[in-house]
Amino acid sequence: MENNNQITSKQSINKDSSSVQAVDRALMLLKLIGESATPISVGDLAKQADLNRTTAWRLIGSLENQGFVEKDPVSKGYQLGYAIHILSTQTGDPYGSLKRRAYRTLEELKGEIGETVLLSVPKYDGTLTIDQIDTDHSVRLRDYSNTISPLHCTSNGKIWLSLLSEKELDIFLEQPLKSYSKYTITDPEELRKELLNIRVQKVGTAIGELDESENAISAPIFDKKKNLVAFVTVGGPSFRLPEEATLALRNRMLEAAKKIEEQLD
Repeated sequence: MENNNQITSKQSINKDSSSVQAVDRALMLLKLIGESATPISVGDLAKQADLNRTTAWRLIGSLENQGFVEKDPVSKGYQLGYAIHILSTQTGDPYGSLKRRAYRTLEELKGEIGETVLLSVPKYDGTLTIDQIDTDHSVRLRDYSNTISPLHCTSNGKIWLSLLSEKELDIFLEQPLKSYSKYTITDPEELRKELLNIRVQKVGTAIGELDESENAISAPIFDKKKNLVAFVTVGGPSFRLPEEATLALRNRMLEAAKKIEEQLD
């Protein structure tokens, strides 16, 4: 007969083994999410990882609580969270390759237009600015580096929205649209009309919509598989970059985006 010490020891071993297994499974789910080109559902994750749905839900919940994964409000699937970006930037820049390839084009834009140029990437709840090249003007765009900006009132965010399917856009527009300035579009139907125009023009603009004193224009950057990977943006104070001048940059922004695309693997 086993004594109490032996039973306690076995229980401890089983507990440790279970904990290690949970970590291993969580890391496997994290890897699958990172390898997915689009947000992936818990059901698909469970199937690919050969886990029951309840176990997958529990592990995803833990990863989400720690910020390692984020739930896409549109598709309801999961993608890598901002905590991954924070950890990566401590040992290396996950967007370093993209920034290096875009840098010369961004510098050319800044020198030619004389306003701040930004490079950003789409995230589930906004756009993340990964690089910002400022001008020498004393009055210029505020620093958006490493911050996430909302979708409905930014030039790059509206491009992201314009590329959604009608169903995905309907889901997004079910939530209230926050007003950031007196020019922010908060009426869903008005925003729909704006997005239709963006689909035709291929660029997005924000005229005082996030900040009344700032205007901006963006163009999308796609990889060779036509996946949206980033945005290039020019922005500046409205007194120096008024609406008419902002809109006049359309062709130049599309040209810049194409040049960056040519540098991508």
